[in-house]
This record gives sequence, C-alpha cells and structure tokens, in this order.
Amino acid sequence: MARRIYRFLLFCFCASHVLAADTLYQGGDSLNSSNTLVSKNGLFTLGFTRLDSAESNATYMGICQSSTTNITAILKDSGKFVLKVENSGSQQVLWQSFDFPTDTFLPGMKLGIKHRTGQTWSLMSWLSDLVPTPAGAFTFEWDTNVKELVIKRRDVIYWTTGPLRSNTSFEIPFLDAAVLDFSFINDSNADEDYFMFTVSANQFTAQGQRNFSMWQLEYDGSIADQSTGRTYGGTACAGNNTDGGCERWSGPACRSDRNSFELISGSFVNTVPRKYDDNSSLSISDCKDICWKDCQCVGVSAIGNNAHNTGCTLFYGPVYKVVC
Repeated sequence: MARRIYRFLLFCFCASHVLAADTLYQGGDSLNSSNTLVSKNGLFTLGFTRLDSAESNATYMGICQSSTTNITAILKDSGKFVLKVENSGSQQVLWQSFDFPTDTFLPGMKLGIKHRTGQTWSLMSWLSDLVPTPAGAFTFEWDTNVKELVIKRRDVIYWTTGPLRSNTSFEIPFLDAAVLDFSFINDSNADEDYFMFTVSANQFTAQGQRNFSMWQLEYDGSIADQSTGRTYGGTACAGNNTDGGCERWSGPACRSDRNSFELISGSFVNTVPRKYDDNSSLSISDCKDICWKDCQCVGVSAIGNNAHNTGCTLFYGPVYKVVC
C-alpha cells in the first residue's frame, strides 16, 4: 500500500514588513510578498511564503506563528500534532491536528459535533487514488440522532454500522469483535456528542510491539482497518445489495433489484455510444452515481479521463459485445 500523507494546516515563518493594522482597506492597502497582516494579540501573521522545493517554486498564502512568541510544536505518541503557546507560566493550545481530521481515524480522535461552536468532526476521502485532496465523494461520520457510524456519498448514506447497542459499548453486528482488537466508547454531554475509540492499557508502544488500530477512509468509499487489512463498504456496495451494512441506492424505477455494478475487464465495441465528462472534481464513484440515475446508461469506465484519475466515461446501451 502506498505511503499515506497526513495532511494538516501549513504553518510558516514569514519574514517581511508588517502593515500597521490587522485590516486591509479597499482603495489603498494591499497584501504582497513584502508585507504581512498581524493579529491584535500578535500571535498570528497572514502573508505570502514560498516553499522553494525542487518540485515547485509556487507562492502560497498562509497563516503563520509569530516568531516573537514562545511556541512549542509537539508530535505526541498518539499521532496528534499540537501547537502550544506559553504565557506567564501557563500554556494555551493554539491548534491540534485531531480537531481537523482528514481521511484517517486514530484512537483518541472524535467523530461528532461540538454544539457550542458548531464544529464537526468527520473524515473526508481523497478525490481519487492520485489526488490527496480531502474533497472526495465520501465522508465518515457519527450520526448523532441514530447513534451509528455512517459513510455518506455526497451527503446520502452509503454504508452504516447500525445503531449503538448500549451507552458504553459499540458492537458492529457483521464484524468479528476479536478482529477489531479495540473497544468503542460513546461520550455525550451538554456540549459535545461524539464517537471515539481507545486502545489497550499498553497503548502507543513502539512500532512492532503491537498491532496499532486505525481506520482509513479510502477514495472509493471503503473503510480500511489498517491493523487487519480488512475493508468495509466501498465497491462492495454495488447499488441494490444491502449486505455488510450497504445501503440501497436511490434511483429511477428502471433500476430493479437485479441491477448492480460489477467490475468487468474488457472493452465496448465502437458502436456503443459513450459520453465523456472531463470535470476534474468528479470521482469514479460520482460517475457510477450519474450512470445509476440514467436509465440509458449501462456502465462507466473504472479509470478516470485524465492523469489524476478523475472525470467520467459513460457507456450507453444496448450492449452489443464485451471483449474480454
């Protein structure tokens, strides 16, 4: 499996002149490579920076940590990256990666909502297997109403674990609890409603001494248990099947219980009409959804139209021949 990239906010150090205020006004003020904005408390700076890497010399706008403040960056054994500032002997957390999950769910992370601020915690898939942008079709969420874990495709439930069985444990009916090797905890109070899991008492020991549990939301909508290699959801949910937590897709009346997507190696003959959509924001799963809702569509290409593996090729019937 390709090495995963853990993505988080880019913090940079901006060395440049500072504007006199924290506000830009129309008609005269400008922000460029030679000046920055600084917040009133002096903690944050907004400006342009360059990574100066061998691959790119692009310029990025970023929010930085002020170099005049005593800031500490800590990578904890749990995998959490925390930025703290120390003032008069006390420490204040400025930012921590677990508050902004991407596609990986680790022990101690939360899925749910903080009611007071409206902040939500959920995973989002990559757009494709080649585009590590958290803008894919799928999200992994904690349904605070039904008390269950769900995978959604464009806000429509795609896969579910089923509801919580008790107030202190979470059992997934079709999974072997021994295989998962961790316990589920649900903790809800007046301000937060979330789901999380923990590991054993000997948690976070050195690599190779334990089978560390974590879940990853793949670009195809599957949840992969990295400790066992097992996957749930994803391409196993093919349209009308409801096995293993899959939800039946909504669609036109022409889609009967016999209709489902099946991966076949081969090609359509040239007489089969086809349509191309080069929209780079469309994942393969989006293409399947478009085809499912079109009664004339008989299949989609499992490979995107461009180098990023995005975009759609839709095939229309009748199917005369499939060459295998």
